[in-house]
Amino acid sequence: MSESEPAPGNTRLTPGYIEVIVIVLIIVTGAFYGYDRYFAQKIKIVDMSGYFRQQKALMAAGEITEADFRVNLNQVDTLISQDADLHKNQIYILKEVVLKNGNELTLK
Repeated sequence: MSESEPAPGNTRLTPGYIEVIVIVLIIVTGAFYGYDRYFAQKIKIVDMSGYFRQQKALMAAGEITEADFRVNLNQVDTLISQDADLHKNQIYILKEVVLKNGNELTLK
């Protein structure tokens, strides 16, 4: 038996280059996905001035009262709080501040 051949019963399984590349790609893809999903900060845009403009127009038209406006404002606060509780890695910024590349939170 020569030195380059393994002894019978003592076979080593070493992954080839293709297997190593596939394993590394799986690990790196998982790391990127995990980082992006759970740690990377995302920007969420809130159009409060548009919301206030809409509410002011509704109040001027007499469609809602001041009490309705306060209830609506509390609903907006609740909506943003619930969304923030679901997505811990998001930052909420007013639409006037963000130039582009943000996901807008629609206020009703």
